[in-house]
Amino acid sequence: MFASFVIASLVVASAEPPKADDKRPELSDAAKKELKKLEGKWQVVTLAHSAGAGDVTEHQYYGVFEGTTATFSKKGKDKEEVIEFTALDPGASPKCIDLTEHLNTPGRAPRTMPGVYKLDGDVLLLAFAAAKAGAVPARPVGFDKPTEPGAMVWTLKRVKD
Repeated sequence: MFASFVIASLVVASAEPPKADDKRPELSDAAKKELKKLEGKWQVVTLAHSAGAGDVTEHQYYGVFEGTTATFSKKGKDKEEVIEFTALDPGASPKCIDLTEHLNTPGRAPRTMPGVYKLDGDVLLLAFAAAKAGAVPARPVGFDKPTEPGAMVWTLKRVKD
């Protein structure tokens, strides 16, 4: 069951980048400085969900973080998923982040997923809650294996070229 979840989680849909005219609050200077630390290419190496947890390195799922966006793709696939960082609080414990997913899927509006993150050198832990349309998920409070449906914890490692 977990194997099918991992494959479903890593299937990447065609993405539509955020529109330049979207009105979002300006990120604080501290948030912008924190985003600079996240810039670069990352590989998703483990994934935990209420259905299970495991190593997903073989799926070769990568994210390129630049400015307020991260573009995820699976090696060898043309489709991408764009995640926008719409809110960031590096002073919170754990550090808080809101991710807005932009999919180019007819009838599917962008959805915001509240999350927390921890950066330790070249390892990034990212816990977030994804909910069905119209629902507002609770922000994760840590990085343990999630028990709530739709919550995930990713471990990413920085790729050094």
